[in-house]
Amino acid sequence: MAYILKVLSPVHIHSGEVLKAMTYMVKDDKVLIFNEIDVIKSVKESELLNDELLRSFATTVSKRKEYYKTLDYYINKGIIEEAVAEKYKDIVENHVNDLSGQEIYRTMINILGPYIPGSTLKGLVRTAIIYDCLLKKGIDYLKGAVRYLNSRNGRGFSVDDYILYEILDNGKMKKNIYQDPFKFMGIKDINMVEKRLGVYKETIFNITKFQPGNVIEAIEAGDYSEEFDFEIRVNEKLANSYNTDIIKYFKEEELLRVLHQYSKDIIQEEIEYFKKYKHPSLNTKEIVESLELMQDKNSIETPVIRIGKGKGYKSNTVGLAIKKMDKDYYLKEIKNIANPYKYDNNYEFPKTRKFVSSQLSPKLLGFAILEKVEG
Repeated sequence: MAYILKVLSPVHIHSGEVLKAMTYMVKDDKVLIFNEIDVIKSVKESELLNDELLRSFATTVSKRKEYYKTLDYYINKGIIEEAVAEKYKDIVENHVNDLSGQEIYRTMINILGPYIPGSTLKGLVRTAIIYDCLLKKGIDYLKGAVRYLNSRNGRGFSVDDYILYEILDNGKMKKNIYQDPFKFMGIKDINMVEKRLGVYKETIFNITKFQPGNVIEAIEAGDYSEEFDFEIRVNEKLANSYNTDIIKYFKEEELLRVLHQYSKDIIQEEIEYFKKYKHPSLNTKEIVESLELMQDKNSIETPVIRIGKGKGYKSNTVGLAIKKMDKDYYLKEIKNIANPYKYDNNYEFPKTRKFVSSQLSPKLLGFAILEKVEG
């Protein structure tokens, strides 16, 4: 069965590349992005030691805004040749009122444009399977896992390890990668068709206040992927060594089911969060309405998924499973499970959420949907 991945809200999967201010410029409602080598080659010889220019190239400069000037500033000052302005390599939509020369965290891009890495989808599948496995094993199993992980023998291990690997007679855990079918899972990268990108400013909502986040590049809502088969490949020679509780999930109908179930619970958690933690400056009504729309779209045949930055907290798998089965135990133990564990005791962990765009029209990050391709 062939699928496409359709983006429902901006998706950012950080590539590791951070654009300095002098490698882009804003023109009308677009951000023009340039190759740093082209910019360097275009510096006028007489300006190579320009102090202002060198500050922009330095990696350890002050965060003072006056040191962060976009490329057009240096062109207008006569420091960089004007001809470079025609050599931009990418053009993306600008959704930030005032970039002020801030660094832009780029999303994943290859020679064909933006894409969703197979490793991201593999991580999502792993998370959804572990989550479903925990729900089936029950709260007593999870409590036993938490006790073991808090013991001397359990230090350095995770709940995932507790599920996947065996505990020896001496009480110690032994990691054997041949028991972990995820190690041999392969999912291909998926290229986007319309290659639509936008620049957004993150805001961190922290119950009573707002904090600035990063400026990010994201795949725009409405873009969609090329067709792909939702295929999981495992090493047949090692099949008898795999953890039997996990390997049974490795078929298409089970993968769709667990992705749907996991997203169902995540979306419901987000809806409850924004209904509970309201702020007069944040349009939580719009957030809740968009989440309810995604809730309606989510089905076993076409599961909604959440990927990339903003998808939630470390405790999505373990913490959410515990919370679903025993909320009192969750509130008591989450600080020992989630990482980082520092949080305000007045609120459930975690109390922060990120959104982009304005507080009047906020958008949560990372939602997409798997749609079957007919015929």
